[in-house]
Amino acid sequence: MEGVSSLIAFGAGLASFLSPCVLPLVPTYLTYLTGASLRELTDTREVAQLRRQVLANALTFVAGFALIFVLLGLSASAIGRLMLTYQVLLRKLGAAVIIVFGLLVMGVFKLPFLEQERRLQVKIRTPGPLNSLLIGMALSVGWTPCTGPILYSILMLAANQAHVWQAAWLLAVYSLGMGLPFLAAGLAVGWFLKFTRQIRPYQPAIYFAAGLLLVIVGVLLWTNTFARLSAFAPALG
Repeated sequence: MEGVSSLIAFGAGLASFLSPCVLPLVPTYLTYLTGASLRELTDTREVAQLRRQVLANALTFVAGFALIFVLLGLSASAIGRLMLTYQVLLRKLGAAVIIVFGLLVMGVFKLPFLEQERRLQVKIRTPGPLNSLLIGMALSVGWTPCTGPILYSILMLAANQAHVWQAAWLLAVYSLGMGLPFLAAGLAVGWFLKFTRQIRPYQPAIYFAAGLLLVIVGVLLWTNTFARLSAFAPALG
C-alpha cells in the first residue's frame, strides 16, 4: 500500500498549502524571498526578468521546509522501530492520534494550544538561494497551528512504516504536495492571486474533506486494514 500512503501524503501536503496560514501569505513570502515588490512580480515584463531568481529562491525555500519535514519523518520512524516490541500499541496509538487530528481539521472541536502560532523571526537582508533555504527551514516550525494536525497525522503514519526510507519518502511526498503549488505561484504570481480569491470560499470544505480523509486513514490503521490490503496487493498484480 505504498502507493496509497504516498497519495495520502501528497494530498495532505496540498491541503496544508491551502490552509489559512499558508495560502494567503504566499505572495508575501515571494516578495520576501526575492526582494521584489508585488507590483514587479505581477507585471508581465518585470516578472520575465525576475523568473530565474524567483524560481531559484522558491526551489531552495521548498527544499528548506522539505528537509525539516523529512528529518521529522526519520525521527518518527526511528521511534517506531525502537518500539517494535509494542508494535500493536504503537499502531493503535498512532491511529487514535490521526483520528483526533482528523476531527480537529474537520472543525468538530478545537484544541486551544494548537491555535497558538510559533514564529521564528528570521531577518534576511539579501535575498538569495541560501537565505531562502534558511527561511524555509524556519517557517516549517511557524506553520504548525494550521498545518500541525495534518503534518502530525502523516508523522504518525510514518512511524508505522516498516522501513526508515518509507517514512522519509512519505514526508518527501508530503513536502512535494506542499511545494509544487508554491513553485507554480512563483512562476505565475498574477494567476495565483486570482486563484486565491476564487478558492477562498471553498477553503472550509477542502479542510473538512482533508480531515475526513485523515479519520478514514486512522480507522484503517486502527483495524490494521492497511496490512491486510498489502497482503492482497501481490495477488492483484
